[in-house]
Amino acid sequence: MFEDLVREHLDALWSAALRFADGREADAEDLLQDSLLRAYQGFADLRDPQAGRSWLFTILSRTYLNRVRAQQRRRETLAGDLDEPEFEEALANWKPSETPEQVFSHESLRDRLLAALDGLAPEVRTVVWLSCVEGFKQREVAEMLEVPAGTVASRLHRGRQRLRDALAGSERERNRRKSS
Repeated sequence: MFEDLVREHLDALWSAALRFADGREADAEDLLQDSLLRAYQGFADLRDPQAGRSWLFTILSRTYLNRVRAQQRRRETLAGDLDEPEFEEALANWKPSETPEQVFSHESLRDRLLAALDGLAPEVRTVVWLSCVEGFKQREVAEMLEVPAGTVASRLHRGRQRLRDALAGSERERNRRKSS
């Protein structure tokens, strides 16, 4: 039954949606709601109830990546539509993101790790989350995202390396501040 399947995996789906949405709860709610609506509409197509968890995460991941692609297309269109004065105004109002040192100076390892995870490209973050947090095998992630297994392996390697680098840089910065 659909409700039972969702109830069993709702907490994990919510956590993934929240991570995919960079911690923005409203966006995570929208993402999860859209994903569950798609899952409900396609529930009759689920052939193997044992694959329900993987099926739900596949829908969530694809919905997320489709949203990212749509936002990128909209940004490209909007950036091209700016005339010179609007562009100058947008440039004047632009504020740089926090530096890596600021982002990774959080007190707890969990906060630093989540910040590093949020800094990954959406495609990399999705693979790292599904593999490392949700425990799906690389083969399963490849099937979920419809990409070659080698692509999953390289994204996972790159994501883990970037997380290691970010956490190591964060630790060096904290130690430097303590000794100053």
